Amino acid sequence: MTSMEEYQIFPDIKLICGAEKTSVNDGIGITYCFEGVREYYIGERYFYLTAGNCMICRNNAITCADSTDLRTITLIIDSKNAPEGSDVMLFDSRSFTDKLSFCMPYIIKADSKISKLFAETEKFCKSSDTVMLRIRAVEALMLISNSLNSITADKREKALAASEFICGDIMTHYTIQQLSERFRMNPTTLKETFRQICGCSVYTYVKNRKMFRAAELLLHTDMKIIDIAAEVGYCNASKFAKAFCNVIGKTPRHFRMEHNKLLNTGIPSVTAPALY
Repeated sequence: MTSMEEYQIFPDIKLICGAEKTSVNDGIGITYCFEGVREYYIGERYFYLTAGNCMICRNNAITCADSTDLRTITLIIDSKNAPEGSDVMLFDSRSFTDKLSFCMPYIIKADSKISKLFAETEKFCKSSDTVMLRIRAVEALMLISNSLNSITADKREKALAASEFICGDIMTHYTIQQLSERFRMNPTTLKETFRQICGCSVYTYVKNRKMFRAAELLLHTDMKIIDIAAEVGYCNASKFAKAFCNVIGKTPRHFRMEHNKLLNTGIPSVTAPALY
């Protein structure tokens, strides 16, 4: 995980390089993920930001947990700070936030242009080149604005209902066909809408939820790892350890050991999930 750097590149736009959670309590955040996984908990629902995706949501509405290898870059847009009637701004933050107001949270798959711009932005963060940060950030926002696809309220609510249904019993395997019949959606439409709303496929969604739940138990209980594996549906400890490492970035044992080590030194763990 990289250290965090903040840049106020415009009166209404802040750039944050690094995966640490910020103290920003207002505005809209657009986070691009280079690697790792971040779990968002918004309105009692779970969403996942994974590599190559952008997450757009209000900063005062999120609680999140991170994998240990998470690497992100975030743009915070607070349109209340936008200069009135300014003709020098390259990006109309008010129009952008208005466009998003009815569809957040929103996850998009970044194309090669967006991914390249964020990679270049991260590079200029390291050199603290404010001029280039402004140019790259505005270019990225304009591309994201053009990439937004409308999702009907009905499709959105059905995808969210499906995610809640899945989280209500993560031990049960539901096929796409079963979910599509239950929520009266075409299977292909359900898969596409679910991925765009929740950030990943149904299969990956269930796996992520299980592993982040396991992380909560590792950090906040004294349960044995084998018992935690069983709690999230794994009867084989080695398969659980492999799945946990793939999502969280470390084996369950090393994850717990490093957290305990940080606690003993008085340093809070920045990746520690809360028990929701």
